[in-house]
Amino acid sequence: MDPRVVLHQMLVLMLILVVGYIVAKTGVLEKHANLNFATLINYVTVPALIISSTSGAAKVGSKFDSIFVLIMAVFSYVLFIGLALITPKIFKVQPDEEGIIQFLTVFANNGFMGFPVVQAIFGTGALFYASIYNIPNNLLLYSIGIYMITKGKRLNTISWRVILTNPATIASVLALFFFFFDIQLPSILTQATESLGNITSPLAMFLIGSSMADIDLLAAIRNVKLYLFAVFRMLLIPILLWFVLRNFISNEMILGVLIVIAAMPGPTMAVTLSTQYSGNTKLATGYVFLSTVISVLTIPLISILFR
Repeated sequence: MDPRVVLHQMLVLMLILVVGYIVAKTGVLEKHANLNFATLINYVTVPALIISSTSGAAKVGSKFDSIFVLIMAVFSYVLFIGLALITPKIFKVQPDEEGIIQFLTVFANNGFMGFPVVQAIFGTGALFYASIYNIPNNLLLYSIGIYMITKGKRLNTISWRVILTNPATIASVLALFFFFFDIQLPSILTQATESLGNITSPLAMFLIGSSMADIDLLAAIRNVKLYLFAVFRMLLIPILLWFVLRNFISNEMILGVLIVIAAMPGPTMAVTLSTQYSGNTKLATGYVFLSTVISVLTIPLISILFR
């Protein structure tokens, strides 16, 4: 993986993000458009992208590989959760910051940014592995993720209906089913899902940029702790994961997808769930902004591991 190619792809994605930011700042679109875009991505384009990825999955790996990716994904999250137990102590955060720091240690922007980056670096076939990685992510996000955000507060009831009916989770399970049983969709459906899925990359980056229009950028830029945590989360943790997983994974694409996904910036869901469950929204918002900008440099740096 040539870091210069990765940097080029990241800059392309960031330019789309900047367009989204400018459009939102200038009022070309109304604020409620972000919610519409997020719903469209979550319910339509990402599931379509996941389903369409099965057509190229056979070219990049076997059925055994897909099960192996799922096992490695679960292992990765076990490692992240273990690190989350000590992260607040490492950065000496305030009690009201502890839960969101733990959340940000475990979860990254796997979907809205992870899928476009994986597609740009490894191709559409690799998205199948990225979607498998997202299965434990979605299961944990709405369970242990909410628990972390509400730490120190009255724990809200976890909705298993929300967890199990998440469109990306359903699409990932369907993609696995199609792949294992060699089910080929009719060509017209394949072309339709591919066309819809291809919207995800520019639309997701546009949405991230648009969402940043309401962020206090100066407060985030001045927060030194956020820079240190970003380096820890987006460089040190993926490198640690690489040192561990390279002993078990010989397929460079699988290893690359796992590490690149782990190196993603903060998830927009951190802001959404913090707002919904009265978490530290200010810290979540600042980190999502800063880490997304820094990822232009950190992801190419991570790609050096695979040269």
